[in-house]
Amino acid sequence: MLKFLQFFFALAVFLGAPVWAGEPRIFAAGSLRLAMAELIQSYTDKGGARFEPVYGPSGALRKQIENGDVPDLFASASPEHTDALYQAGIMRKAAVFAHNALCLIARPGIRVNREKMIDLILDPQVRLGTSAPKSDPAGDYTWQLFREIDKQRPGAFKTLSEKALQLTGIEVDKKQKTLPYAAIFKEKKVDVFITYCTNAAATAKAIPGLSWLRFPDDVNNSGTYAISASVNATPEAERFIAFVLSPEGKRILTQYGFN
Repeated sequence: MLKFLQFFFALAVFLGAPVWAGEPRIFAAGSLRLAMAELIQSYTDKGGARFEPVYGPSGALRKQIENGDVPDLFASASPEHTDALYQAGIMRKAAVFAHNALCLIARPGIRVNREKMIDLILDPQVRLGTSAPKSDPAGDYTWQLFREIDKQRPGAFKTLSEKALQLTGIEVDKKQKTLPYAAIFKEKKVDVFITYCTNAAATAKAIPGLSWLRFPDDVNNSGTYAISASVNATPEAERFIAFVLSPEGKRILTQYGFN
């Protein structure tokens, strides 16, 4: 038996496959951190298996999966990443389960006004924070927001994309246990930050005096979340997806600001 196990681990290393044991795992977009924790707890309370979550930027998580670290489930902030993994034969076809619009968070002392939002982020004296595009869908959605603003104010895309400080969504950080935005404002790294409205609402609870507002619909774009199971996942993974798509799962997601 010992020789068999040694052979198994040696073969896994040779093939470049990760080796782990224990709870089934779910890779999830960082913006899902609060909602996913409750989804997992509620599912477990109803007799389901407890999934071990790993949070990070969806693009970075996708690369981790493509490099051989394949979880049972992947909940991405963009179908682009689940679709790519489906086409590669790594994950099963994904299901869309939530949407999330973009909002602007402003430090204490700055009040966000809908009529002045665009002027505020374009102001050269205002430090603007964003997530990193390509690595994090929140960054991709933000860059699309810049393009929509540019249609109304030519030159805005160049100004905004060049001034934006890309402070989140760069890599998977397993040590990070909370959303990063409160720390960014406490450390006074930016004056305003563009992120999902769910993140804005959560951050406002942690920073007294902080304000936030959703961008107007004519420039906003809604993030689409998709979840899929790996091709080798157990039936437990599909049962968890069914729970996320159920009325109870939808209730939990809505509670955290998803729609």
